[in-house]
Amino acid sequence: MIAGAYASIAGAYIVVSGAIARSLAGSVEELERLERFKGIAFVAVTALGLFLVAHVVLRKQLADAEEAARARETLLKSERTALAGLFVSSIAHDANNISQVVGSTLNLLAQEGGLSAENREGVRDAQHAMDSLNKLFRDLKEMGRNRDVSKRVQGELKAMVERIVGLLRGHSALKHCQVSVDAPEAVALPVFPVLIDQVLINLLINAAEATGGRGRIEVRVRVQQNEARLEVHDDGQGLPEGMEALLFKPFATTKPHGTGLGLVSVRECALAHGGRVEYARSPLGGAAFSVCLPLTAQPAA
Repeated sequence: MIAGAYASIAGAYIVVSGAIARSLAGSVEELERLERFKGIAFVAVTALGLFLVAHVVLRKQLADAEEAARARETLLKSERTALAGLFVSSIAHDANNISQVVGSTLNLLAQEGGLSAENREGVRDAQHAMDSLNKLFRDLKEMGRNRDVSKRVQGELKAMVERIVGLLRGHSALKHCQVSVDAPEAVALPVFPVLIDQVLINLLINAAEATGGRGRIEVRVRVQQNEARLEVHDDGQGLPEGMEALLFKPFATTKPHGTGLGLVSVRECALAHGGRVEYARSPLGGAAFSVCLPLTAQPAA
């Protein structure tokens, strides 16, 4: 159809313009000049027309390709989220069943009459830790089923940090570390609480291990522009040379028995909030990991 239309228009142009040129020309030389001008004008006009048509067609093809790529990426992200959710829910379910056995044993132990005051306090601490663990498993199962933005709750970062720091004080990696919280102002934002807990637990344990279990760790909460920054600093040795590029690669680790999944988990938790993770050298001398979270709910990146 395009070729036929072009042939018809070009043929009509040649016939009509030729007749007009003959009527206007007073001599053979003038007719030759008119025909030459007419030919050049025809080539210029048709070239411009072809350029415009090709430009429109190619832009449409590019837009279609970009739209297809976005749709494909959305589908892949949806599939990854669904698979990750199923995996998390499955593990949380099984772990919760095992933790129930431990909790029941602790309850029986708490009823023993021959425990010393120190041992009874230790049992109570263990029961509180198991209660927190069971809540974490329940939240993980819920998170695995749904990460809808509407499911976020308003959380205050300083309170969340202090709760996790208190929970981890008895952890073998942190019990000899000096852990402080620097949060000069209240920072409230919509979060998935279980994911923020996961971020803090991973970063605090990583920082403690980086200091050999006897260093200084500082958790800072800051607000910059439209985002909150949750920073974990330590006075360890920092990252080895060349390791920074592998920070968020699964299974990349400098620890003898590490899995290399802790920072991957931190990054995924940040992305679920529409945020990001940054690394820098800390003023304390070691590493500083910053989880940047938007102050208003954003879709997962």
